[in-house]
Amino acid sequence: MNATDFLDKFERINSTENFEKKFTRNIEKTCKFCSKTTSETTFNNVPHIIPELLGKNNFTSNEECDNCNELFGRFETDLANYVSPYQTLIGQKTKKKIPIFQDRKDEKKSSTMIKSINGNPHFNFGNNLSDFNYDYQNNQLNVTLKKKKFVPINVYKGLVKIGLSLCPKKELESYRKTIKWLSQKEDNIDNIIYDIPLLLLRTRLSSKYYSKPSAFLFKRKAGISENTYRPNLCLIVYSGVLVFQIFIPFCKETENINPSEYKFQYDLFPAFVFDLDFPKDQEKIEIDLNNLPIAKYDMNFYGQVKENELIGFKYDNIIRN
Repeated sequence: MNATDFLDKFERINSTENFEKKFTRNIEKTCKFCSKTTSETTFNNVPHIIPELLGKNNFTSNEECDNCNELFGRFETDLANYVSPYQTLIGQKTKKKIPIFQDRKDEKKSSTMIKSINGNPHFNFGNNLSDFNYDYQNNQLNVTLKKKKFVPINVYKGLVKIGLSLCPKKELESYRKTIKWLSQKEDNIDNIIYDIPLLLLRTRLSSKYYSKPSAFLFKRKAGISENTYRPNLCLIVYSGVLVFQIFIPFCKETENINPSEYKFQYDLFPAFVFDLDFPKDQEKIEIDLNNLPIAKYDMNFYGQVKENELIGFKYDNIIRN
């Protein structure tokens, strides 16, 4: 894969860089989600483009009313459970502090807890000794962390909401069905036909981390190819050591397309470029996809799921008392 493959097909149309300290009080506003104005609703809360559970940030908006802010906030618990425990491990502040990670108990009497103290993670395994083991040959401690339950569809919706927050008004007109889908408190599973798979691609960085999250919205350059559908909008979010890639569903252009007759085509964003330093004169980078730490998830699931994270920690030596 070349690092330029994705950018050959997509162009960036917006990013959180354009929303730094954007929120302003005492001005006329219109909510981009419900279309209500300051005379019809309130705009007192400070809406963040990226929720601060992904890292403390000042990317804010003037285009989200209090009602919509509260409505979309219901995705945040699931999203927080999904991205844990990485903020604690790297000492990344969220809204007010570095979160404490406490895994799900399952059938055990106690749960593993991690606290960040002076920038270093401190583990309390209790009686969960089976959750970690030493790889003495490679000087590595492997830890299995049991994340709290989360609902995949809510995680996906939380990320889609970031994408729509970045979406320019003209482009947003093609995603009114997406806004309606986000606004539904109860999803009727049987009646929803998705135009694209609810695919989430996650890359875990190994060499770097980003204390402040960012997001980028990309738009497909070309039109729809014969018998192949490449989604119109792609969202990239990076936070800490994680990079997420999703595609925004329910674009108006798909209303006359039968999903079963088209081959869904997705292009992988070169998230590895966030993790490595390359010579300035090296334009193309050949990467073996099999060697990249990429996880692919189908997020079209409405129940709670359990997921574990296996994380390895390198060490120089073991101090025995």
